[in-house]
Amino acid sequence: MPTNIQWTDLTDNIIRAKDGGWWCQKISPGCAKCYSEKLNQNTFFGGNKLPYSGQPPELILDTEAIRKWKFQKKPKKHFVASMTDVFGEWVPRSWQHEMLDGMVVAPLQTFQILTKRPSIMLSSIEAWLEANGLDKLPNNIWVGTSIENRQTLEQRSSILAQIPAYVRFWSAEPLLKDLGDISQFLQNIYWIICGGESGTNSRPCHLEWLLSIVQQCQSFQKSVFVKQVGANPYFQQQQFKTRDKKGGDISEFPLQIQVQEFPNVIY
Repeated sequence: MPTNIQWTDLTDNIIRAKDGGWWCQKISPGCAKCYSEKLNQNTFFGGNKLPYSGQPPELILDTEAIRKWKFQKKPKKHFVASMTDVFGEWVPRSWQHEMLDGMVVAPLQTFQILTKRPSIMLSSIEAWLEANGLDKLPNNIWVGTSIENRQTLEQRSSILAQIPAYVRFWSAEPLLKDLGDISQFLQNIYWIICGGESGTNSRPCHLEWLLSIVQQCQSFQKSVFVKQVGANPYFQQQQFKTRDKKGGDISEFPLQIQVQEFPNVIY
């Protein structure tokens, strides 16, 4: 379905709770104020009021949505499973492979898969590649991992780097800490999305953290997309006021971080 997420065109939530809504399992500090869990609490938007913790409800895979990908003629960027983690421990590997099968026969579409569990993504994709006699993902399948602080950077980026793909990316959103020097991790990354947290009681994001990412990406000729400064941004140790409640209006960003690039896919 259409979305307001600036770096994609559509969100395809192919995994849902059988009785409606969605489910996921929180895993790290970036999950604490999960927008998906908050949306899932609202039955008006199709949620089921379940928390993203405990045991999962009965889930279903939307095989019809997957089947339709190959019939879509207009190229679009698809953020797959925006309401959950398709590489969660609770997701059958057969579902992950069925998803990849649907992507490979839809070369006009670009699929953006984001996980907080890159070790499962790596294992599942390696098995799928072997089963299909491939040594690399097709160029229309982009794989990414979420990064919110230095710890998750060090834990997840090296695993993501092992996945044979044309585009590997990080989503450093919500960015909760300064990532510091990321130069040693950039060699195998092609794109970084970054931004501050939005919503009620958002944790602060210092714009210097975003600027550091932008400058380092530019130094290493990596694409970077500053999505938003968030609802609680700081700049030079002072609150940075924005009219947009999510801090998502690029015209309100300091000029140095008014950058919203997409990766150039290498064939």
